[in-house]
Amino acid sequence: MTATDRPLATSALSWLLGHAVRLRLYVAPVIGSLACTFAYFEPTTWRRVGCVCAATTMLTLSYVEWLRLRRYGLQVVQLPLNILITVLAQLILGSVSGGVFSPMLLLLIPMSVLTGLFGERRTLLALLGLAVPWLFTMAWIHSQGSLMPVLFGGPQPIEHSIAPWIAATMLSMLMNMTGRAGLALQRVLEGLFHEATAERDRSLALHAEQGRTLSVLMSEIAHELKNPLASIKGLGALVAKDLEGRTAERMTVLRGEVDRMQTILEEFLTLSRPLVPLVIAETDLRELCREVLRLHEGSANERGVKLELLGERTPLRCDPRKVRQVLINLVQNALHASPRGGSVTLRVEAGAETRVLVIDQGPGLPPEMLDRVFEAGVTDKEQGSGIGLVVARSLARQHGGDVDLRGGERGGLIAQLALPRTPLGVSS
Repeated sequence: MTATDRPLATSALSWLLGHAVRLRLYVAPVIGSLACTFAYFEPTTWRRVGCVCAATTMLTLSYVEWLRLRRYGLQVVQLPLNILITVLAQLILGSVSGGVFSPMLLLLIPMSVLTGLFGERRTLLALLGLAVPWLFTMAWIHSQGSLMPVLFGGPQPIEHSIAPWIAATMLSMLMNMTGRAGLALQRVLEGLFHEATAERDRSLALHAEQGRTLSVLMSEIAHELKNPLASIKGLGALVAKDLEGRTAERMTVLRGEVDRMQTILEEFLTLSRPLVPLVIAETDLRELCREVLRLHEGSANERGVKLELLGERTPLRCDPRKVRQVLINLVQNALHASPRGGSVTLRVEAGAETRVLVIDQGPGLPPEMLDRVFEAGVTDKEQGSGIGLVVARSLARQHGGDVDLRGGERGGLIAQLALPRTPLGVSS
């Protein structure tokens, strides 16, 4: 199994391990209650102390690991340490509640299965290395004295027979067999995942090849259309000089449509071509926002929209050209959505990550559209291409950041560009 497949193959085992940790949170109190009940009625001091210590250890470990699982995830669960501490507590409970005849020792069997299923071979060997000598030591103590508690009738004749040795041998064999069965089951599951991921990879490779072929074809078509459009635009400008009246108005509309087609083609080419590597430079993000607003002053005046910039000077390491392109896309969307007399505000915020909020006072988007507008071709604008936000998010994620949208508290829309202090893959 390859290194790529192994995380996928172990994902189901990790899921099962998470459920096992949660299940132990319910099982441990039951065992602890039985141990405390035994300690309450058993008059022997050392047995009572052993029961309480073992029960407290199991309860504490179960609760602490559950909390760590909730807060940090499965990666912090120390499986070998968990297993060995739990087995040690079970052996102590067995020692004080009847030795090799204690019903508590039956819990060692499921522990062996879980060790084989979730752990490694060396973890199973460590478990057997701890449990087997302990079991035979208890069998020897039975033959020399007694481990039967007063609560269960005190010393019994069976302790001085061959029975303790048989019980210790049987438990050791069962633990070894069930542990190995768990290891075999783990290998079977990994094999099944390997087959499933191999089939998935073949399917993805086929789709990727088809996608690359289609992308190359569409890029070539778009590139070939750029030159005729440029010629049409130039000829339109020359012809417009000699036109008047309704004909001139129609030519203006025609030139506007040509400009729109050029914009759509440029966005498509940006989306289809691979992202070029970042060119990192020290940048003042607030000044970059100011430049973007200057570019849109004319468009904002035509629409009757006010532009505002808030925030302090914020140094940032990024690719200024790409971040500028993201901000241009977001500001253009905000201007198109803003009503006459409204405003578009850029707010720069510095913290663990640097953020730029682009806030407009438009009608906003319905909740079902907020998740879909980052899909190519999805837009709420009549003449939109549905590509601008896709490009913006791609450029942001290339930095290790992201772009997302949410509704404003008083209506409108808030587009957030979040960037790390240092771009992804770039040393600080």
